[in-house]
Amino acid sequence: MTEPLLAPLVRSRPRRRMLMLPAVLLGLLVLVPWALAYFESRWVPNLRHFGLVIDSVITTLLGVWIITMIRREQETTLHHVHDLEQLSLTDSLTGLGNRRAFERDLEVALKRAERTAEPLALLYLDVDGLKRLNDRRGHVAGDETLRSLGAVLRSSLRIGSDAAYRVGGDEFVMVLTSDASHAEAIAERLAERFRERSPHQSRVSSGVVVWDGEARLQQLIEEADTRMYRRKYPDLGVAPA
Repeated sequence: MTEPLLAPLVRSRPRRRMLMLPAVLLGLLVLVPWALAYFESRWVPNLRHFGLVIDSVITTLLGVWIITMIRREQETTLHHVHDLEQLSLTDSLTGLGNRRAFERDLEVALKRAERTAEPLALLYLDVDGLKRLNDRRGHVAGDETLRSLGAVLRSSLRIGSDAAYRVGGDEFVMVLTSDASHAEAIAERLAERFRERSPHQSRVSSGVVVWDGEARLQQLIEEADTRMYRRKYPDLGVAPA
């Protein structure tokens, strides 16, 4: 993780050959008046005007170099800030968005759904028995399982209308432009694909909720989470404390 963060800073350091240009120009600014005065006193009179032209050209070149370097540093800084922002919104294990990205994007999705009157569904997923898998086979096995589910979700996204996030240790959420029946069908397909691709035959429980146009962001998340737990623990009826 350290190298990608430091790479823009390393790239932003001026190269030696780029620093040679202003050094040469500054040297010329110092040497040209002396050289012109020497030649004027010995062989060529009236070189002062020529010297002013040379000074103007050198000064202009220095200005262009300075502006170029400033723009280069600004572009590098913007890229670096963008990289940092992406890192802060991405789950490093699965490559999906994290909880911060989910809550930010869901707010935007709710406003869009309100404006366009399109259905919006949350699909909340939880890996069954992940703690038991970690205890029996180690956290490497658990990480493989989480990456596998992340890959399944990513491959199932419809570009421009769906998004997927890892919002907790073994909890994932998809934001779908779908009605309830379509979202349930997606949940079933995802569960089947995950069973087929999971390296340790893991399963996933899911819950679907469709936005009614009134529920607030946190209420929608809690309802989807509750429905998932009701399926995961049908005997309890509600999410365990």
